[in-house]
Amino acid sequence: MKYVPNILSTIRLICIIPLLLLTPFKLPFMTVYVVAGVSDMIDGPIARKFKVETQFGAALDGGADILLVLVVLLRLVPLLEISSWILVWILIAVGIKLSASVIGYIRHKQFIFLHTYGLKFFIFMLFMFPVFYAFMSADTYLIGMLTFAMLVFFEDIYINLTSREVNLDHKGILFQKK
Repeated sequence: MKYVPNILSTIRLICIIPLLLLTPFKLPFMTVYVVAGVSDMIDGPIARKFKVETQFGAALDGGADILLVLVVLLRLVPLLEISSWILVWILIAVGIKLSASVIGYIRHKQFIFLHTYGLKFFIFMLFMFPVFYAFMSADTYLIGMLTFAMLVFFEDIYINLTSREVNLDHKGILFQKK
């Protein structure tokens, strides 16, 4: 059980290859997409339940999350009918998220990918995008998702700037114990 969470994160990394090659929104793509998403949803809870959390595992999970998000953006955004200003907003959001990790590196000598509740919900929103895209315009869904993402990514920056030590499982500023 010790290695299961890291194996799940590695599966997510392996899923990136077929996601780059398969046709988006088709069944094979969506199957791999679901496997990647489910691996993301269960690796952390398994690590915590069996008390096999490690810094390496948290970094592997965070890195896999970032790469998966970038690949999904790379594959899906060109196919969507979205406003050009939303494309700019997506690029700004990605830049802010990467800036948070760089700030963590500058302050703590390691790239930091926090696992706040906000980020977990954002990843869930991103994961659900193909489902909601079938029922609403991409612009409508992305406006809500990006608004929430900006709050979460600025929270990451704030946590990285103010934390004295690294806690990758920081719950978020609204959940801090006083």
